Amino acid sequence: MTTPLDLDLLESQVRAALAADDVDALRQLVAQIYPPDLADIIDRLDDEDQVRVFSLLETEQAADVLDETSIDATRELINQLPAEQAADILEELDSDDAAAILTEDVPERQQELLAAMAPQEAADVRELLRYPPQSAGRLLNDQFVALHESHTAAEAMERLRRIVHDSAIIVYLYVLDDADRLIGTVSLRRLLVEPPERRIADLMRPAPITVHPESDQEEVARVVARYDLAAVPVVTEEGRMLGVVTVDDVIDILVEEGTEDVLKFGAVAQGQADETYFTVPVTTSVQRRIVWLLFLFVAGSITANVLEVFEAELQQVVALAFFIPLLIGTGGNTGAQTVSTLIRAMALNEVRLRDVWRVLGRELLVGFILGLLLGVIAFGRAFLEVSLPNLALTVALSVLAICVWANVIGALVPIIARRLGVDPALVSAPLITTLVDASGLTIYLLIAKILLGL
Repeated sequence: MTTPLDLDLLESQVRAALAADDVDALRQLVAQIYPPDLADIIDRLDDEDQVRVFSLLETEQAADVLDETSIDATRELINQLPAEQAADILEELDSDDAAAILTEDVPERQQELLAAMAPQEAADVRELLRYPPQSAGRLLNDQFVALHESHTAAEAMERLRRIVHDSAIIVYLYVLDDADRLIGTVSLRRLLVEPPERRIADLMRPAPITVHPESDQEEVARVVARYDLAAVPVVTEEGRMLGVVTVDDVIDILVEEGTEDVLKFGAVAQGQADETYFTVPVTTSVQRRIVWLLFLFVAGSITANVLEVFEAELQQVVALAFFIPLLIGTGGNTGAQTVSTLIRAMALNEVRLRDVWRVLGRELLVGFILGLLLGVIAFGRAFLEVSLPNLALTVALSVLAICVWANVIGALVPIIARRLGVDPALVSAPLITTLVDASGLTIYLLIAKILLGL
């Protein structure tokens, strides 16, 4: 098996075989490449070559690769395959992975593929498609090891041997009552070391951590991370167990949510989480960026309006203009740091709405200390440049005031956004920077007006 190291070399070998139309060499080559690596290579090929490579794969390998390709490549490959062949590949996938692929397809093709799948597999996928997108129900895997509390450890091990090949994960075994309600879990590790005659009722951990099928996938990831779970059970309101969400899906969630937050921080509209850079058309990229840029452009014009208001003061002391980039840059950077810190803390549930006064007090203190330190440096720099003590003091006090103000804005805006039901990540660092630029400039020129007698 080829090691997943030099993707550039593997890609060049695949392209060379495609160019030479050497089907045998191409078949031998792709059979040796790990599915995630092959998926990355396929993502970089044009549509025709993607199909040529994918058509050479055995059904099991094709399913593994399809589970890793970007949504654009997945959609293209599924649409190009005959319905029967595509259905065979989807049947090799876990039902949650098949549902994720069919979610992105057009409704007509979705129904065609479901009709071509085996009845049981199609029914499992349809069941998952009933749940909201990005919910625990869409990630549900109904293959798990179920036990009864009356079983012994020996009986549990025998049951495990019979059905383990059909189970999504075997780190935990789930204890259900006669109504299929989840009442406890047993770790495989404990089951292996306990005497065979021990009853499951004595081994299980009662009241396990669970989520509901309608729970948001981000909440599922948070639960798994908080309690160090390899899988989290999904239960109905009545406690009936539906399946599990496994840690591999949680990793995908974390990547998806991280991608979404990074794009929001950069004021870029969200697209598909597994899109690749080169598969996004230029026109789409422009559409996603232009709205926020226009908004920030208009908001940034406030800075020009502030300068216009204080035009007379700037004409009297031209040296005031020398320090404008320094001050608005400091304010913007301080605000961006604060909003990034707060959004992360809120995402991890470390900061909640009731903590607003604690957060405000903390950020006021942090802003004051940062402003004091930077203000001392700013005073020295300004005095060396213009040799005017009052102007140097103006710059120093402005740095102090702007740092405190930027921290307050950076702390309050995400909390207010959460209170209004808006994703705090949408309150991106560029927006905070723009707001602090205009307000910080006003603070600077007002201080200058007072201290310099303008």
